Amino acid sequence: MRNRRGVALLTALWLVVAIAAVVLEFSLEARERRQLGVATAERGQARAAAAGALAVVYAKLDYALRTAAANRVSPILRSSDPWLDVDSLYSGLYPVDSMNVDVRARDLGTQLNVNTLSEAELRTFFGFVLNNAVTADRLAQAIVDWRDADDIPRASGAEKDDYIKASMLTLPQNGQFREVEDLLQVMGMTPDIYTLVSPFLTVRGDGTVNLNTAPAPVLRVLPGMNDVILAQILALRSSGRRITSVAQVMTASTRGRPQAAQVAAQATAQRLTARTTVETQQVELTLLARVAPHSQPTRLMAIIERSAPTLATLQWKQW
Repeated sequence: MRNRRGVALLTALWLVVAIAAVVLEFSLEARERRQLGVATAERGQARAAAAGALAVVYAKLDYALRTAAANRVSPILRSSDPWLDVDSLYSGLYPVDSMNVDVRARDLGTQLNVNTLSEAELRTFFGFVLNNAVTADRLAQAIVDWRDADDIPRASGAEKDDYIKASMLTLPQNGQFREVEDLLQVMGMTPDIYTLVSPFLTVRGDGTVNLNTAPAPVLRVLPGMNDVILAQILALRSSGRRITSVAQVMTASTRGRPQAAQVAAQATAQRLTARTTVETQQVELTLLARVAPHSQPTRLMAIIERSAPTLATLQWKQW
């Protein structure tokens, strides 16, 4: 009799444990589903807020173009750029519903597209920033080796076999860089060098450089650029004068020079004109929306382009 009671008690205990285990499993699953549902809902709210902020900034940029065109009745206004200082004028927190969206605006004419620079241009850029010709040459060749389709390394470059021998975690992609941060995977690129060069580089935009806003390391890469022309550009800008044409910055380099030198200067001016602008043409927007402090931020990137004197166009966006 006692054995039967013991068996019954043991069976009951096991039944209780089994039920508790099932309940716990259901509870954990329900919690995971709830957390997933909350995260999905928050992501949806954040995406909606980011899209709303993008619409607001887009409308402001478009309005600035239209207003400037309507008010250009004087030579001063005709020479002004309605998107000048876009970085400071359009960056900041934009309230959308009950959420603040962090918006960072950037004139793409102030950066170089690392995917379109030639080996010589990369060498010039790194040499100017790092003041080290050997390192500049190695980085330029390694970057071009990373981008080109073959696995044959340049004399001072690096391809797949070199990365394997060096126990590098990432191999060359034989294609374009998706983000500037990918440069950290290139052989020879150190965190210190990356910190110095990354502010001047991008992977987006058509590569057109804004003479009124681009920093010296970006300007120095332009075809035909020399120290005299660069000094003229920086002098005009530091005096508060706005550059309206390439001819304006070529004056100092052609004054008093022989006819042959002036002809060469005209060819340089044509090359510069093809690669530069005197107005902000493309604005890159980075929008970060976060529902709550503990939530993962949602990022939206977009490029607004001046497709006509009075028309702004949403050229590209990506979540």
